[in-house]
Amino acid sequence: MSNYGTSVKSTMMRGQLYAVASGLMAALASLCGKYAMATSEAQELCEDSIALINGKEPYEDDSFTVVCDQYAVFLRLLFFALMVGINCVMWTTFTKALRFSATSLEATITNTAANFFFTAILGQVLFGEVVRCLWWMGTVLIISGLMLMHHARNITPRKPGTRPKMH
Repeated sequence: MSNYGTSVKSTMMRGQLYAVASGLMAALASLCGKYAMATSEAQELCEDSIALINGKEPYEDDSFTVVCDQYAVFLRLLFFALMVGINCVMWTTFTKALRFSATSLEATITNTAANFFFTAILGQVLFGEVVRCLWWMGTVLIISGLMLMHHARNITPRKPGTRPKMH
């Protein structure tokens, strides 16, 4: 029995890892979507990247703006393609999380929490967004509500890695 218990725990842990990975992919896909849809964000990223490569400070040289203007459409299309591709990877990993988790709600809670967390971190680091305590409290309340829904159900969990039984 201990071997079976270890196997179940290992499978459930794999489900959680897939759920966290899919949350990260969702945050990255939304990041690419922001760059694809917002011209100014893509322009700033291009200028900052070229300045970094050339060892200069951003906004020190206007020639970066001219280069980035020429490639703006290409960059936005690239980010759009990345958004679609990352979303495909995200759905694949989320599907694996659903398969290896004890319940679908468990995978959803973990995915949502990871997505909120990584979105906040990316927003702070890349866009200088301020995530206030109220935002974090709201996130904690949403995740707590999902966890309460999960624990309120008296459904016997299925064996991880198996398909649910049809009634």
